[in-house]
Amino acid sequence: MKVNLKSLQMRTMDSEEFHLSAPGRDSFLSDIGGRFLEPVVIDLLVENTGKMFIGRGRVSTMISLTCGRCLEEFKLPITTGLTLNASETSGCEEDEELIVLEDSQAEIMPRIEEEIFSLIPLNPLCSEGCKGLCPFCGINLNLTTCSCGKNDVDPRWEKLKQFK
Repeated sequence: MKVNLKSLQMRTMDSEEFHLSAPGRDSFLSDIGGRFLEPVVIDLLVENTGKMFIGRGRVSTMISLTCGRCLEEFKLPITTGLTLNASETSGCEEDEELIVLEDSQAEIMPRIEEEIFSLIPLNPLCSEGCKGLCPFCGINLNLTTCSCGKNDVDPRWEKLKQFK
């Protein structure tokens, strides 16, 4: 997703609003078993300071993930703030956050994907109270209950029941 800053380059100390929408790359989320359910929507205000372009805005989308406990698919809404800096030349090789313009356009999708990825939990859960799967029969305990394993005590621990 590219932002065309050609008209803003001519107006120093001015700003311009951009409203962009693009489909997310499912390959970006494939390693974690996710996919995009809605387009990535960006509302961005870019200001030309004379030396660089400073952008501030919001990113929102909806993704699908697999719960780490019950293995059911669930929807995770993503809404986050976005700050980015762009310049016609790279001022410093160590500044990884700086987007270098190519033909007056800033490629912002890698920065947006970073923001989205930072909001995905390491162990995604469909809900805080997810009960997960039964370790004996594998049934989803959120949908039904089972009686297997409730009274199944390892005989090595049986003596501990005698202590009061």
